[in-house]
Amino acid sequence: MTMTREATGRFVQAGNVRIHYHEAGEGPVLLCIHGGAPGAFGWGNFGRNLPALSQHFRTLIVDLPGYGLSDKPQIEGPRTSFYARSFRDMLDALNIRHAHLLGMATGGSVALKMALDYPEHVGKLVVVNSPGGLSLFQVGTPRPASHNYYSGEGPSMERIRANLERTVYDKSLITDDIVRERYEASIDPAFMAQAPEGKGGASGNTIEPLWQDLHHIQADTLVIWGRDNQTLNYDHALFMLSRIPNSRVHIHGKCGLWVPFEKADEFNRNVVSFLSVQ
Repeated sequence: MTMTREATGRFVQAGNVRIHYHEAGEGPVLLCIHGGAPGAFGWGNFGRNLPALSQHFRTLIVDLPGYGLSDKPQIEGPRTSFYARSFRDMLDALNIRHAHLLGMATGGSVALKMALDYPEHVGKLVVVNSPGGLSLFQVGTPRPASHNYYSGEGPSMERIRANLERTVYDKSLITDDIVRERYEASIDPAFMAQAPEGKGGASGNTIEPLWQDLHHIQADTLVIWGRDNQTLNYDHALFMLSRIPNSRVHIHGKCGLWVPFEKADEFNRNVVSFLSVQ
């Protein structure tokens, strides 16, 4: 199978939302959920990991509702709950009873919410640099710089490059092609109209106080962090470790938020090893 963005693309009707996703591989199902940012989409976060992960799992990389090629509804109420419910409906539509979950940033919060609300659908969890914990060194969850992308002079290649460079320790990894791909997605009018980072703001809240309920998660959980994450300090990971009963933490030095890209080989090995242990 040719593992390109186009060749792996699929759509599924999940309740009232049509979700776009990429699929490759066979075996236990691994659902990969991307983070939120201007122009974010599933392939952009995890496409480079698909060849390695799909050797071991039936890997599904989704676009969150409101992002990529998925439907872009106006969301009322907590967005994390809406996303979790949509992916529960997606699994049902695909006749998948059980899946491992891998989520980065906002996607990790969605994975945690699914483990809380729909534990019968969830195998193991991998949570990467995700809101859901608390910090001793930060008061509240800081507003990411990406949320200012549409203010002032508005979107530009320079501003999206600056946003992307804040997600990595090694800024040389952010190529012109990556910048162009994300910029083009960020100026989609439908995205700008409803996403939390969008020009018009958004209905619904993205962040829910999941930290209050982490002790109820029974799934085996691997929390992965970049020590040099500029949005959430790595002690968020230690908080999750202290609350989720069956959890462990891996913290990468010289690494920012975008761990699956910046530390791809080590990340892939850690995920495969963790999910494969019975």
